Amino acid sequence: MSIPQHRADLVRQAVDRFAEFERALDGLDGTALPGHDEPMTVAAAPEPRDRDAVDVVNHLHAWHVLLLGWLADDAAGEVPAYPADGYTWRDLDRLNRDLRDRYRGEGDPAAARERLRASHLSALARLDAMTDAEIFTDGRAWLGGASLAEPAHECLGGHYAWALGAIAGPAAPTVA
Repeated sequence: MSIPQHRADLVRQAVDRFAEFERALDGLDGTALPGHDEPMTVAAAPEPRDRDAVDVVNHLHAWHVLLLGWLADDAAGEVPAYPADGYTWRDLDRLNRDLRDRYRGEGDPAAARERLRASHLSALARLDAMTDAEIFTDGRAWLGGASLAEPAHECLGGHYAWALGAIAGPAAPTVA
């Protein structure tokens, strides 16, 4: 999925993919995993990191939080911890596991979805408040010379495309 070249397209792509992801979550059915009674807990992502759709929802939310922090730091003229404080991109697997563990157990599937919707809307509002030049001008040293469009796309529209595939993976085995 290519990175849109204008703010309106970046936001539109994020909105469209998020709506598609929400519809996919709404369509989950089947037998829940032991200890869970929400259908959202039956679909497992292909990565062993994500046990079920709730983990995928929490993963998306966690990356929204990171994106919002990067945007805030950048706007303040500060160099963000990228990808996160104490992590490099070589530590991505560990970062993703740590993010998963941070949000596991924080409420039920409905609460996870509400948290995701709120962070999605916050990220869109932040992008809406920016100009195309602020988002698409290359040269940020902390991004290796890239523009803010790259992490914005990866944490929004691009990430939703990944999440759609993740929850469409093989369902967890049913319990007899």
